[in-house]
Amino acid sequence: MTSEQVEVPLMPTNVRLAYSDDRESLSVRNSVLPLVDPDSTLEIPKDVADGFLILLSSGIKSFNAIKVQKEEVKEAKKSSAGSGEATAQSPLPDSSTEMTSEELSAIQLAFAALTDGNVIEATFGVESTGGLKRHKNTSEVAYNASKAAKQAIMDAAIPSDSIRQLAVETYIKAFEIVVTYHINLSTVGFITWCFKHQKFRDTAADELMSAFGPLAEAIAASI
Repeated sequence: MTSEQVEVPLMPTNVRLAYSDDRESLSVRNSVLPLVDPDSTLEIPKDVADGFLILLSSGIKSFNAIKVQKEEVKEAKKSSAGSGEATAQSPLPDSSTEMTSEELSAIQLAFAALTDGNVIEATFGVESTGGLKRHKNTSEVAYNASKAAKQAIMDAAIPSDSIRQLAVETYIKAFEIVVTYHINLSTVGFITWCFKHQKFRDTAADELMSAFGPLAEAIAASI
């Protein structure tokens, strides 16, 4: 995405960014900072999204795993429809269960990937240069928005392990949505492409915004 292609700012005009007094870092002075750009996120190639998903989930989730799960759900629905039995629902995880040391370590590594890598930048359409400089094909608005989002997450996570975990879970969910979007697109035929493609994209964009809601609220509350 070039700077000429950006028409709508990713950063709301009522968000003010400033360097903090105690350290040279970008600080958020408003709670409406965007943490993701849905359009840019859905433009992430399937293989790249799959790589991010595997990285953040320590290999537990992947494109292939999600595809198999969708096929199993589809078959289960067919079976239940034929037998008249309701499809069994998977039990929700117990959020009160304490994480093991291995799980805590995985969260720490995944969070480091978010804050030190280019995962967040990808969700704003920022092309990586392998360093801190902005790629010539990346708009300044997108670049600054991604940096501000990353700094906001880092600042909020300093006093709160729960925000660190929530951030990791949120971006895992984001890439699950992207991967599912690509899987859905692969089922669309040529004749129905325009209609179904837009429907899948709108649904995925809405899911992305909903997925980031809790994290945005947690960060806003920490400021």
